[in-house]
Amino acid sequence: MDRNRDNVAVSALYTAATWRWAGFECAEFVTPAQSLPLFRWVNRVQSLYRWINPAVYSLPHQLLHRHAAIDKLLADAGLARVLELAAGFSARGSRCSRDPRCQYIEFDLPDMIRSKREQLAASADGRAVLARSNFELRAGDVLHVDFLADFVGSPLAVLSEGLMMYFSREQQMQVWRQVAQLLRVCGGVYLFDYIPLPDEPQRSGLGRFLHFLRARVFRWRGDFAYDARDRHEVRCDLHLAGFEVVDIVDTGQVAAAWQLPQAMVPTRTLIYVCKARRPL
Repeated sequence: MDRNRDNVAVSALYTAATWRWAGFECAEFVTPAQSLPLFRWVNRVQSLYRWINPAVYSLPHQLLHRHAAIDKLLADAGLARVLELAAGFSARGSRCSRDPRCQYIEFDLPDMIRSKREQLAASADGRAVLARSNFELRAGDVLHVDFLADFVGSPLAVLSEGLMMYFSREQQMQVWRQVAQLLRVCGGVYLFDYIPLPDEPQRSGLGRFLHFLRARVFRWRGDFAYDARDRHEVRCDLHLAGFEVVDIVDTGQVAAAWQLPQAMVPTRTLIYVCKARRPL
């Protein structure tokens, strides 16, 4: 995925600005200043894209509902230990770790963890988060970590928000198998988002033509590693990886009932709620 000069994913900067725009607690001291102009520029581009493809959903509202829905599912799980993979500039760890009973681990690539630490260290509120004994920033690569060796312990919630769309099926399965093994030992729940290509809105005629030019003529395929699986085939893959229970939440169907922020704006983000049974 595209990165800035500090080797931080541009998508992490955009989502950080989205949480700040949405008014999530603690977002004000984990959002880099450089993310705000990027947020405005991407939204202008998105306005043009939505003119070309009118069925597409608003990107900031998609991310808003995704984040808020995962927050609700995490709260419903009621677990005292949380591992957030590819945490980026998320303020979730800063919020949850205010409860001293919650042990929160943010895991991301080394350059991202360095940037997150520097961002938190730049304010008194952020330094207070860094000083908490129940908050940890841990560097590593999710594709090259031994989950059982590094994260075994009490029951936990594992989160990976905004990550799986960048991974091929083989990479997804690699992570899912490891998380399932971990949860079989520890117990808990795995929450992540992934929108299969069949669930994406249909492109307009003009949109299909421009996509053809981009992919076939200019040979630019973008960062997402989409394939032809639908949501049911993704669920089957999760079962193959070792999860016995896989529920799928569609934000467009629960936004009003869950009182998600700006619930009147339509979205369709899929959240997968996965559990692996512990041996008797």
